Amino acid sequence: MEEFMDIPPGSVSVLGLMNDKEHKIKLLIDQDVISQPYFGCHPCINTSSLKFKTSDLLDKILPAINYDYTLVNL
Repeated sequence: MEEFMDIPPGSVSVLGLMNDKEHKIKLLIDQDVISQPYFGCHPCINTSSLKFKTSDLLDKILPAINYDYTLVNL
């Protein structure tokens, strides 16, 4: 976590991908998550949480940090 995302262990977050400049991390998103209007995540620290529109993640956040994802069914 610290090496690739510059966040402490236990605080993993999709928002930490902005720190992975070399895109060494592969983002997998479960179909159940994408089918929901909202999702929650840490703001790169596990002492708080944020609620985002799933569409904002897919249409704004990930494109802004130039990150692709793979859809999976877990």
